[in-house]
Amino acid sequence: MNLLKFSTTFPDESSCKAKWKAMRDKQGVVCPHCGGRDHYWKSDRKCYECKNCKYRQGLRANTVMHGSRLPFRYRFVAFHLPTSTKKGFSAEELNGSWGINIMSRIGRCRTNCVR
Repeated sequence: MNLLKFSTTFPDESSCKAKWKAMRDKQGVVCPHCGGRDHYWKSDRKCYECKNCKYRQGLRANTVMHGSRLPFRYRFVAFHLPTSTKKGFSAEELNGSWGINIMSRIGRCRTNCVR
């Protein structure tokens, strides 16, 4: 997908959140509290709730975005750019052009993410 198509497919934060939720729903959400795999989506709270223990977790929980407060759109662009070019982009290039340290946000997740 080229950058123009990417920007029309994901024009705003809500489209990125909807895509991220669809990917999480397809993969399956696991409760970090009891290990349950059955969840409700609570649209009023914008989170998943475990059917077993009622534990709630956000859309970013236990993913590469865990603990990050960066907007979903920033992450989608950061995921897209390295894969859309022949040479790719380094983390330093993303950091320099955005002024945000993307890699420190990703590094924080290494022990908490479900793989």
